Amino acid sequence: SESKKREENFQKRLKKEGELSLIQQQLTFINNKLEELSAKKKLFVINEDYGKDIEELNITKVALNSASTLLSRLEMRRELIIESKSELEQEYSLVDTTQVKLLYERANSLIQNLQVSFEDTVKFHNDLLNEKLKFITKELPNIEEQIIAVKSKIIGLQRTEKILTLKVEKSGFTDDLESIIVELNKLSEKKGGLEEQKRLWESSIEKLKSIELELESINEGINSSDDLIQNRITAFNKYFSEFSNKLYGEYYLLSTQQTEKGYDLIVTNIEGNPSTGKKKGQIAAFDFAYLQFADNLDISCLHFVMHDQLENIHDNQINTIVEVANQLNGQYIVPILRDKVPSDIDIRKYEVVSLSQTDKLFRI
Repeated sequence: SESKKREENFQKRLKKEGELSLIQQQLTFINNKLEELSAKKKLFVINEDYGKDIEELNITKVALNSASTLLSRLEMRRELIIESKSELEQEYSLVDTTQVKLLYERANSLIQNLQVSFEDTVKFHNDLLNEKLKFITKELPNIEEQIIAVKSKIIGLQRTEKILTLKVEKSGFTDDLESIIVELNKLSEKKGGLEEQKRLWESSIEKLKSIELELESINEGINSSDDLIQNRITAFNKYFSEFSNKLYGEYYLLSTQQTEKGYDLIVTNIEGNPSTGKKKGQIAAFDFAYLQFADNLDISCLHFVMHDQLENIHDNQINTIVEVANQLNGQYIVPILRDKVPSDIDIRKYEVVSLSQTDKLFRI
């Protein structure tokens, strides 16, 4: 599913920063180092003023850790939005406007006064992309403001940290204690970033598990109905094979192929893939069969069938299709050029509307 694919792509991005196992090992290592350095720090005998400085330094360290975690989260969110924006903007370049314009010019030469111009279509396409971009990027300015504010806060905290470190140095304590405090601060900042990565990993893993459970439930539901589906297909093939044999003297059958998303329906016969003409007749046989199948099982359905491009079908098959359609409990609607209708079909019996270059639809 799309949600599963999206989450898997997100995990690929996370892997660039490191697998969850590596992040967990890094956190374990850093926590052990923090405990070790904290124990060493306690061995130093310090005066009361120094204790206040250390307490304030610890508070600053915690605030710096929280700010670093928040910054990491915001920058990750911004990166995802910018990536989505970039992917969407690429859609502008996927449309070959030159080819589309040539088609419009050709159509306009055949059908005067087209109601929708090439420029209107391009504008509609671009407006739709613009609306998507607005939706995706609407929170980007707020995130940028937060990132600026958090960075400013971090700079302030780092300045405070530096001042406190200098005060500690002036207190006359050893360089060993100073190096311990500096290392503690560095490790605390690193821990904040790793904890955010760990949180993103665990959240993504839970989401993926939930999606897979949902898909599994859907598949179980499909599997539990497999006997009913196969029985229905068997009943449908009774009509489908009959109509296809009437049209071409070949028996076509519908079958299923199970996939991750459910079932693919496949139409085959022992002769292999049909030609274009046969595909049109095959579609007619399929739709005719469904009308009878639905009526037989009292399934509500629309009792009409619409097809086009019957010009690709041989006259004999068109005659057969008309003959079969007349026996259906429904309407068979077909647009066709008059000179393509077999001469032995009295078109007046079936004609609903007739159009020409001088008598167009809606008189346009």
